[in-house]
Amino acid sequence: MSAPLSSVLAAFGAGALSLDEVADRTGLDRDVVDAAVDHLRRMGRLRATELAVGCPSGGCGSCASGRPEATAGCGAAAPSAHRSGPVLVQLSLPRRR
Repeated sequence: MSAPLSSVLAAFGAGALSLDEVADRTGLDRDVVDAAVDHLRRMGRLRATELAVGCPSGGCGSCASGRPEATAGCGAAAPSAHRSGPVLVQLSLPRRR
């Protein structure tokens, strides 16, 4: 495995919590870190999980900010049919067996 890929994996293994932190710990440019993470994901060495954001499929009654009468607690007129804006992704190392 190439040095940037190994360095990025080592940074995550040592507890880096963001791509900027990986860049700081490894001394790699952020664009190199981004490319390494994409490659490591394709190789199965890193797992990316999209964290739930936006309106739940069960509507306002199943939302953490929903009111007891099943109305929106966030001020929205109704649940959104789509998500927009940034998406939070959690990167993790797959467990070794």
